[in-house]
Amino acid sequence: MRSIRRVLLVALIGVTTLVMLAAAVFSYRAGLQEAGEMFDAKLAHSARVLASLVDEPLADLAEHPGAPMVIDVWHGEAHGVGTALAFPTGHAYETKLAFQVRDGAGRLLLRSESGPADPLGPLVPGYADVDLGGERWRVFTLHTPAGRWYQAGEQAGIRAELAEDVAFGTLLPLLIALPLLALTVWLAVGWAGRSLERVSAAVAERAPEHLAPIRLERVPREIEGIVRAVNGLLARLEAALARERRFTADAAHELRTPLAALKVHAYNLRQAPVAAEREDAQAHLDASIRRMERLVAQLLALSRLESGASPARVAVDLAALVERHRADAVALGTARALRIAFEVRGPAVVAGDERSLDALVGNLIDNALRYAPAGGAVTVALDAADGEARLVVEDAGPGIPEAARQRVFERFHRELGSGVEGSGLGLAIVAQALALHGGRITLDDSPALGGLRATVRLPLG
Repeated sequence: MRSIRRVLLVALIGVTTLVMLAAAVFSYRAGLQEAGEMFDAKLAHSARVLASLVDEPLADLAEHPGAPMVIDVWHGEAHGVGTALAFPTGHAYETKLAFQVRDGAGRLLLRSESGPADPLGPLVPGYADVDLGGERWRVFTLHTPAGRWYQAGEQAGIRAELAEDVAFGTLLPLLIALPLLALTVWLAVGWAGRSLERVSAAVAERAPEHLAPIRLERVPREIEGIVRAVNGLLARLEAALARERRFTADAAHELRTPLAALKVHAYNLRQAPVAAEREDAQAHLDASIRRMERLVAQLLALSRLESGASPARVAVDLAALVERHRADAVALGTARALRIAFEVRGPAVVAGDERSLDALVGNLIDNALRYAPAGGAVTVALDAADGEARLVVEDAGPGIPEAARQRVFERFHRELGSGVEGSGLGLAIVAQALALHGGRITLDDSPALGGLRATVRLPLG
């Protein structure tokens, strides 16, 4: 895995080095250009000064031709820069400078000792670059009104040396500063990275049961979003663990009584001396098993709904779910002489989890069948209008007092005096399924049957 610190160090130091190298290249080119401009001006200036000083005296020399005059230059060796090349008797660069004076016929009248006897360049006014004696020369030629030619020249290496000195003088401080800059960058990146290490340590040192959020006081802004996301995950984990602990405790409490009843009925079945008592014990045992099966099924359904997981949503037709429970409802109602009416007005398709919606429909119908008295009535109606699916389940049972209509959605809550056995999980499952699908439920008195009317609304989609 890549290290953020290493990436930052390589990037910063690498970019800084490249910038310094680019600066050196530009400094060299700029120095070469500036040196060229300065030396070109100096050549022209030298030629004009020379012409102003010797043009008239050379008139006599031109009328009486002879050997050209040679001007001595400084002789010696010197190395270095600046004052190391300057002496009271001259300058080390004098050997790299030269001048010549010729008459109109091109005859040499005057030259410096440092230059060749051959023409420095073509006798054409202006600048020229020529090769003389294996050296590259830059020459300026001036033609005076008297017809004489003045040429001032210098070796091209002077300009390259000056450009190198300028570039080196610019780059040297940067090269000296580069290690210090690298150290500063390393320290700064390390100091900034300590906040990441601190957050990592805060997470790594936590015990599994310690899910409090990470403090944000000293968290850098760049990773604040990550820390907030981790805090959100910790909060969800804590809520999930709390749900699991609460579910485990409630399930253990609620299963204790049915298990004890099963043991009693099983014992009575074994100990029954006559067939009638055995049949009675067997009937009680079968009923307890059915109650246990229903309780376990409801506990599992509620656990799945409360897990907080988002199931895949598909198109679910509530009409098909109602029809699925019709046969079971009719079979159960026949045993108690219940009048059951189903009224499904076309399809009602919603987007959701089919198992959760099936549990919602099944528990509403099952509650109505359980609480309706023998010989009573239950109606189930489904329609779709105004972008909503509406499921209405009514029964002729005792109903629910208005003051208790909010409490019945709590887990394991059972209203006293109803005379009906149950686990108190049916409406809790309905509430969880509705919360998962953005639906809502209202409980009121049934105007037609006198018992409870439960009205569920779910958005179509």
